[in-house]
Amino acid sequence: MNIDEQIDKLINQIKVKKEAISKAEKSSWNTNCSFSYTEKPADAINLHVERDISQLIRMAGFLKYREQAYAEGAKELGIAKPPAFKWQGYSSSDWIDDIKVRITKIQISAEKKKLEELEARLDKIISPEKRRELELAAIASELE
Repeated sequence: MNIDEQIDKLINQIKVKKEAISKAEKSSWNTNCSFSYTEKPADAINLHVERDISQLIRMAGFLKYREQAYAEGAKELGIAKPPAFKWQGYSSSDWIDDIKVRITKIQISAEKKKLEELEARLDKIISPEKRRELELAAIASELE
């Protein structure tokens, strides 16, 4: 396999990863994404912008703890079928799903950056002939 063939193979791998990232980015949210450890909205953490994975883990742990304490409290009070646990109007599973979405988005952002760097490195070593071939293929796909 010559260098251009190897580069072509790597470019295709990057393209496949970018398509997977694009699909993963189209996620929906279950909550309003404004999480607070208290009932005060002023203390809220916006899931859309939170980048600290440790903070997101603490949120999930907090929710699990509160849900467990709620269930134990209901049991202690002899309530066989208590109302579903909600935090700020949403179930803990809704919150945890949204936390997972945010973590995925953070990981996707890191993966996109890595792929862009790899593309730039490949672009530096691609031959002029291969560059022309790729440009021709790009133009042809735009005309279809």
